[in-house]
Amino acid sequence: MASDIERASNALLLIGDNPISSFTEPGAGATAAANLYEDTYRGLLSLHPWTFALKEQKLNKLSQTPDSLTNFTSAYQLPTDHIRTWAMLPHSDYVVVGDKIYSNQNELLLRYVYKVAETSLPPHFTKALEYLLASDFAQLVTESTSKSEYFKRLFKDQLGSAMSIDSSGHPQMPIIDSPFTDVRNGGFTGGSRGGY
Repeated sequence: MASDIERASNALLLIGDNPISSFTEPGAGATAAANLYEDTYRGLLSLHPWTFALKEQKLNKLSQTPDSLTNFTSAYQLPTDHIRTWAMLPHSDYVVVGDKIYSNQNELLLRYVYKVAETSLPPHFTKALEYLLASDFAQLVTESTSKSEYFKRLFKDQLGSAMSIDSSGHPQMPIIDSPFTDVRNGGFTGGSRGGY
């Protein structure tokens, strides 16, 4: 499976540049890849709750507590591979402050997007990543705005496909109780919300 260097090298080939074998070798392509690859990859991971990049972890409660002015009683350490929070269990108020989460819960389970090794990425995601890199690299390496825009369009199309493929990996959540379905099925009953 491909590494970060191979992903960046593929993107450079797409724009007509030479492939690279290292981020430190001379040339505009390697310089662009070295400076843009990591942030571009992490940014793409953060756009969507990719099923291949979701992880759940019980958080470590810290001995230090938040300042009383925050109205939170407990502090938890975020995992070192954390990129974006998608859910906190139990569902409750919380705030992310730097690399910590403040909460009033005695235990927290975090569902989050983490940085997946490039060798474990599925094809639908890697193609989107390579198109996005190509769009960024084209501007810097070839100074061609039209080429950059071309790969940006390819990226947007591929991103939509990738999200659709990824979302099909789990069932859609059914609507259990809703005023809309109550009305459609013969009248509003108020459901389980007591007439709310």
